[in-house]
Amino acid sequence: MRFIQRIAIIILILFTAYLQGAAQEKNERLVSLNEVIDMAVHNSPRAIMARHTFRASYWSFRSFKANYLPSLTLNSTPFDMNRSYESITIDDGSDKFVERRSMSNNGSLEISQRIAPTGGNFYLSSSLERVRLLTGNKSTTYLIAPIRIGYRQPLVTYNAYRWERKIEPLKFKEAERNYLLTLEDISRMAIRYFFDLALAQINKEISETNFHNNDTLYKIAEGRYNMGTIAKDELLQMELSYLTSKKAFNEADLNLRVARFNLKSYLGLTDANSLRLVIPSDIPKFKIDVDTALHYAHKNHPKMLSFKRQRIEANRDVAEARAENLFNANLNATLGLNKFSEGLDNAFNNLENSQMVSVGVSIPILDWGVGKGRYEMAKSQRELSLVNIEQEQVDFDQEVFLEVTRFNMQDEQLLIAAKSDTIAQIRYNITKQRFKVGKVSILDLNVALQEKDVSRRDYIAALRDYWQNYYRIRGYTLYNFKRRNEIEADFSSLID
Repeated sequence: MRFIQRIAIIILILFTAYLQGAAQEKNERLVSLNEVIDMAVHNSPRAIMARHTFRASYWSFRSFKANYLPSLTLNSTPFDMNRSYESITIDDGSDKFVERRSMSNNGSLEISQRIAPTGGNFYLSSSLERVRLLTGNKSTTYLIAPIRIGYRQPLVTYNAYRWERKIEPLKFKEAERNYLLTLEDISRMAIRYFFDLALAQINKEISETNFHNNDTLYKIAEGRYNMGTIAKDELLQMELSYLTSKKAFNEADLNLRVARFNLKSYLGLTDANSLRLVIPSDIPKFKIDVDTALHYAHKNHPKMLSFKRQRIEANRDVAEARAENLFNANLNATLGLNKFSEGLDNAFNNLENSQMVSVGVSIPILDWGVGKGRYEMAKSQRELSLVNIEQEQVDFDQEVFLEVTRFNMQDEQLLIAAKSDTIAQIRYNITKQRFKVGKVSILDLNVALQEKDVSRRDYIAALRDYWQNYYRIRGYTLYNFKRRNEIEADFSSLID
């Protein structure tokens, strides 16, 4: 068995050498599987889209963190002209309308800080307001508050800040894992296009060889027919094989062009050089432990973070619906210094204390069960989400188990495919030589030819299944079983 496997590897090396010589003659670009994967994860359009998607998540998370840093705000109304009639009460108790004309300016500077655990807002402000009356004595007055400390606090309500601080970091971590998963998906798609082209490349070589062989064999058959050693139907069968191989050769050439275009398009290559592939001959020999794969899948796959986030979001929705069904109360308290003055010269002298405390309450008295209905709906939705998460977890574990089991059978599948390819090739060569000396029929030759072609294609398909299956497991686990390390990325370089 090892001898046959070595023969298959030697044939593959000779075939690769032949491809390299042909590529040099035709100015083609030789690329290996690793080179194709590297180009895909760095330069393909889908990889570029993945980087921009991650950047959007990064800036969203950075904006979230910035919301919990102190903010400085300048508010100003530099010009406010008012000309209107107002109702005033005079000394005899009657009302009359008087014209009021004034011009005002105001400005304030405020520093505020969110308090996530309580949902409150602490602020420090300074303000100045100027009012000039344009009627009567045309006086100018100032109201200055050089410092004011305040705190706004919802007493009985839904605290969105607290839930945001739980959910947003998970979303960003999920975005990081999704980026890594996308790279593995890109690699797997690159492998698919690589082996599609490899198969088209093999088909072209097979069809070209078969065409030339059938041309030679048809000429031999004509000579033997003229000598009377074969019948007319056998000659026609050989002619039909020749015409069929010529048609297959033309179709294979077209399919090769299409497969080459598809791979170049996926990789984002725009140069005029054609691609010719170097089929991988070194297949790593290792088994993947199911428990190890499940461990890294639970640890690294973005679905696990998504499940955790969905549970928190379901609890958040219940908390919000419950808070809306209760009464709301808000506390607003300020403490500071201020002064009313007719000039700026003494505006800061003899500042007076100012205090303000207010509590607002909103109590739903009659809502016909709307609030309770929302609360019960949120609880039911939470239970439904938990059931869906549990089912998705079971399905996910089953997928990982099946993929690992399938991968662990790949060594034997590849060995069988390589052995079949070698045997079919040797059998066809022997059958062809026996046909030339008239010891086998055309039917036997065609059967040997078909078996040779099918075995060769099956070997390429087995290689494709091996690598696609391996990268699918890498996607599930975000773990490189060949190098025995977790898959990571330099996320800081993606932001620059």
